[in-house]
Amino acid sequence: MTNDRELGMVEAFREKFHHSYFTDEHLRSYPNDVPADRLRARDVLRYDRSDGQIAVCGHDDIGIEGRGEHAGRREFVRTDLAGDEHFVEWVKAILSVVPEREQQARGTFGVNLFRTRSKVVTRPHRDGEQFIIVYVVDKQCEGGETRLHDASGGVVYQGTLEPGDLIIFKDSDFLHSVTELEAKDGEPRRDALVCTVNYPGTYPLA
Repeated sequence: MTNDRELGMVEAFREKFHHSYFTDEHLRSYPNDVPADRLRARDVLRYDRSDGQIAVCGHDDIGIEGRGEHAGRREFVRTDLAGDEHFVEWVKAILSVVPEREQQARGTFGVNLFRTRSKVVTRPHRDGEQFIIVYVVDKQCEGGETRLHDASGGVVYQGTLEPGDLIIFKDSDFLHSVTELEAKDGEPRRDALVCTVNYPGTYPLA
């Protein structure tokens, strides 16, 4: 568990990111998405580590293969985040907290922007990647408690992320889920980034 302040992000980062990307220009509904009322945007970045530094750029493929409720490949309209210097700094900060023994010299970083209004996920699940990051950007709701489960389904962590909070965990160690959103003042809404530090084989690098 950490937050914007502990990552060293500038104070206005989260608000600016929210106003720039959680908009009608970027968020879209995709056929057969689950939950059905979810809006999303997506990008995939490539990173390279060298001499203690991390370089980040865009990657050529942002599709998703065989994840969640979908067996096949899904394609998305790209929300280009590689040119946003503040977001790139956020990505570097996230990659810097990956334990050294788990770090890859180069790899890809999946970025999913989700706006949900009821269910966030349908069931406890894994995403099949190395690390998962859940970062709440903004919300107007109760509920939405993040839970990590052991292999038998027992809850080993539960906590409600507030705007600016994030959790990062090794995907193979836990199933993860989120409880249903509840109305607070009007229709519930939760805007969050769900990012993945990918395995090398997810998007093979030349």
